Amino acid sequence: MSASHSVSPHKRGVLPQPDPASLRLPESPEKPNRALRSTKSHAQLSTQASARRAAMGTKPSKEQLTSTSTTNLVMPSRARAISDAPVPVERQRTNRKPTNHSIASSHARKSSLELTFRDGPPPGTTAADSITLLRSSILSSGVTATKEGMSDYRIYLWLALLNIGPFPTEEYLALIHRGQSPAYNKIQQDVFRTLATDALFQRRVTNASLTRVLNATAWRVHDEQNTTSASIKQTLYVQGVNVLSAPLLYASRSEAQAYSLLTCLLTQHVPTYISPTMSGVHAGLDLIDRILAHREPTLAAYLLDTHRLPAKIYAFPSVLTLCACTPPLPEVLKLWDFLFAFGVHLNVICVVAQLLLMRQKLYDSASPGKLLRSFPMLDAAKIIEQTLIIARELPEDVYAEVVAHGRA
Repeated sequence: MSASHSVSPHKRGVLPQPDPASLRLPESPEKPNRALRSTKSHAQLSTQASARRAAMGTKPSKEQLTSTSTTNLVMPSRARAISDAPVPVERQRTNRKPTNHSIASSHARKSSLELTFRDGPPPGTTAADSITLLRSSILSSGVTATKEGMSDYRIYLWLALLNIGPFPTEEYLALIHRGQSPAYNKIQQDVFRTLATDALFQRRVTNASLTRVLNATAWRVHDEQNTTSASIKQTLYVQGVNVLSAPLLYASRSEAQAYSLLTCLLTQHVPTYISPTMSGVHAGLDLIDRILAHREPTLAAYLLDTHRLPAKIYAFPSVLTLCACTPPLPEVLKLWDFLFAFGVHLNVICVVAQLLLMRQKLYDSASPGKLLRSFPMLDAAKIIEQTLIIARELPEDVYAEVVAHGRA
């Protein structure tokens, strides 16, 4: 197969609409079978988390996703409360009451996901059916958001999907009041570089907020590493975690929420990403080469054999940051909706999907290595569509390695 005969990802066939009843998810530690939480029931449902985790299977298996179209996964404002972020001056609002027509139009614009998350599942629905319905809605209708990626309920959706219960703000403040962690100087060196050219991020998140969240996370890792129960050796902070935390702070309503999400990712989902050797990231890079060779052997040979471009040369930031290093930020949030719903481990397949989407440019480029230094702008819907196709076709043993790569 030659480069000139490579098949575009979009010519492989159009994916049919999802069937929630047949959407079978992996028996992976990534996703507990649990009831949906609405924003108002977050506290009540979180008390059941321990029981659900105990009852959940731990054997990873390939994700059997029925094909779905992601063309409706649209994100497009709300102001978020970061403690010391500048508050824009808003125009004075009139007291005119909304008409019945405007109320009806507003309700009609609500996506099925928003309504499901707000109202909860139908009575009598099992926990497994509830989470399947929520995940299916993420693929079919997406999170309703502004063009800046802001949503009234996304942060609660992420907390629910990652099975994070309400976190006492006092605990976060206690970590802040401990002062500078042993990793503070390293954090300070990276904070000012975090998404420095992203106007949306710079307008909404301050360096002080980012510093506090990273410093508190370093204290958390420090405390866990000093206990006898620590099973994985971790470093307090590695360069790139600042970028990983950026979308969390951008989407959260408070620093405590961003801290809860970041510590959950680093301690439960990808703990080996911040091991002394960053073994989980390197395992993910190796998987990218293998998955690409399985899915598109011609492109794999072109990169690896012809140009000596293994994934470790170009994909390290994308793996470590769950693709948050590639703009635009609103598209990162869309991609994370998918990853938090179906498994953070799928990020390595998302990187392969990006390679497939840019393969013709790679073939046409006289210097593909230079092209790979900066991936094209994220298109979450196309990446998710390709990821679903690739995941379905992976051998079971390879998929099991994908599931486990950030944990083992």
